Amino acid sequence: MNSRPRPRDAADTRRRILDAATEEFSARGLAGARVMAIAERALANQRMIYAYFESKEGLFKAVIERAVLIMQDTVALDPGDLVEYAQAVFDAYKAHPYLVRLALWQGLELPELSATITPITEATSRKVAAIRRAQDEGILSSALDAKDLLDAILTLVYGNLVLAGGINSYTPERRATLSTAVALLARPR
Repeated sequence: MNSRPRPRDAADTRRRILDAATEEFSARGLAGARVMAIAERALANQRMIYAYFESKEGLFKAVIERAVLIMQDTVALDPGDLVEYAQAVFDAYKAHPYLVRLALWQGLELPELSATITPITEATSRKVAAIRRAQDEGILSSALDAKDLLDAILTLVYGNLVLAGGINSYTPERRATLSTAVALLARPR
């Protein structure tokens, strides 16, 4: 029998904390989440949460950043086909409804947070630049500024998901309505 304690795996502990925090924050938001509940679910000590993330808000920021990276890995923007992009975002959120809840909590409790997370600002800048190029080439409507067009499309996606009310309400009809709205918004005039 080996009497030596098992070595700690910092990466595994950090992942468990992020997984547990994702569940807690998506269910209760930043204000309602409890660090003790996250620690218990993660099988970690509360001190480790503060060691890795400094604060509950720091942990929330890490959870949001990871969620954004998941979406970036899942959905690519083709500025020539914003309908397909909107559908892909809709489908990704349908597959991972906790991401919608996290986005809503973040928007309610820390709306300025997105502007402070480098992967979010970098991804947004790349998407806006791609849309602007497509507008300059006449592929997309230039009735809206490129950033406003991206925001309008994402608002349509989020709005459709929120109005659906639950995962079982994310219907093909709702997806088709989203597609029609984005097509009308993006079509060159």
